[in-house]
Amino acid sequence: MVVALFILSFLTGSVNGSLPSDTDKHPFEPCPGSPNCIIQSILFEETTDNLFGAAESAMRKISPFELDIQNNDLRIDAVFRIAIFRFKDDVQIAVEESTSGGSYLHIKSASRVGYGDFGVNKRRVERIVSQIKTKLKSNMIN
Repeated sequence: MVVALFILSFLTGSVNGSLPSDTDKHPFEPCPGSPNCIIQSILFEETTDNLFGAAESAMRKISPFELDIQNNDLRIDAVFRIAIFRFKDDVQIAVEESTSGGSYLHIKSASRVGYGDFGVNKRRVERIVSQIKTKLKSNMIN
């Protein structure tokens, strides 16, 4: 029974499309068919500079294993290491101006190995987006 639960939880994970997304157009390679990757795009009523600053702040706060911030391209690449197994997951963030006003945050989180991810990538994306929203709200108060 324990083995069956382990296998079931391993095979389920961050199914792409399990989070709301405003667009299917993003600058990333698509996720594979396995449930260990998620891509989300969210439209914010912010300038690209404000949104990118909030994304950079959020990423620094959650302390990835590696962090590469490309200010000129409004992109962030990060690597996270899973504590128990030491597997590496990649996170990509891109910010782009929307033609209808505001800016899009595109975010992808994907495991490098394995089939399932126990929902780690989905939770990571939710955490990053939550941090970004918190940062943007605190900027509005000041």
